[in-house]
Amino acid sequence: MNKYQKIALLVGAIILILIFGKTVTQIGLRTIGALGALFWKFIVVVIAIALIISFLKKGWKNK
Repeated sequence: MNKYQKIALLVGAIILILIFGKTVTQIGLRTIGALGALFWKFIVVVIAIALIISFLKKGWKNK
């Protein structure tokens, strides 16, 4: 996300909080938490795939 997308997300979240109040805030925080958890899992998977590919390349070079 670039700088402007983050600003737009913050403004949208503030507007939702002002309009709908506490319930939307709780739902929004749960959603952000879920996305954060998914993001870290995604990073771990990408790192694991990169390591596997690097090990395979090293294995092919040794043969």
